[in-house]
Amino acid sequence: MGLHKVNKINKLLGLLPEGVAVPGKWLTDQGYSRQLVRKYVQSKWLQSLGRGVYARPQTALNWQGLVLGIQHFAHYPFHVGGTTALNLQGYAHYLPLGGNDKGNNNKAGSEVIHLWGQGKVTARIPAWVKSVTLAATLQFHTRQLFDESVQDVGFELMPSGVRDLQLKVSAPERAIMEVLYDVQDDEHAFTHALELFEGLTSLRPKCVNALLQHCRSIKVKRLFLYMTGQFSYPWLARIDKKQLELGSGKRVVVKGGKLDKDYLITVPERQTA
Repeated sequence: MGLHKVNKINKLLGLLPEGVAVPGKWLTDQGYSRQLVRKYVQSKWLQSLGRGVYARPQTALNWQGLVLGIQHFAHYPFHVGGTTALNLQGYAHYLPLGGNDKGNNNKAGSEVIHLWGQGKVTARIPAWVKSVTLAATLQFHTRQLFDESVQDVGFELMPSGVRDLQLKVSAPERAIMEVLYDVQDDEHAFTHALELFEGLTSLRPKCVNALLQHCRSIKVKRLFLYMTGQFSYPWLARIDKKQLELGSGKRVVVKGGKLDKDYLITVPERQTA
């Protein structure tokens, strides 16, 4: 093998960590033509994971490796959110399995990984992402839950275990609101959200206020305020309810539930006084 070819391969191994999926466009941008990529696949320097997506063959790909590719190499503005983010930060006792989670195209019994997007670019999920087969199911949420004014509020960076790359995840304040958005006519989902809320003993009031004030979902704001009334955490006194637009009229959150007169949402019978 010529010195130039060795240097090209060594450069690639330096740029692309094991266990991370990257789109073909990223390889092209680094100076690797499609023809050269095909040769690397044939020579087992690269592995094709699907149409237009590649990884080094030494390490099996997990969902974290695909998300790292989405965030750091493709630069798509998706973050790990909802229950998944709470679980990673130690706030959730378990992740819902496919049978307990209302996602699209969930594989029966698979772990559901919630990814939330920001900005108009998230309206279409890249085809190369969809072509990757994982043990887990990625559930993409493209609804813009918050105004752009808080697009940098309520996030954490967590070590991924791959070099110095970090996963962008929702902080607990944002994550629980993402969970509440997914409560859809289902008592089980409501109860699960309330159980998660019970563990949020130290939320940051400044962050909570900013997110609530710029949240686009009336249902999320009402549910959040209702659930704060079920607990006695120190941070609750600093929530500025007067600054919140809560809309008008009733909202059916749980079908067949009882109407909470304070926030005009239906909740399970046993959750009311």
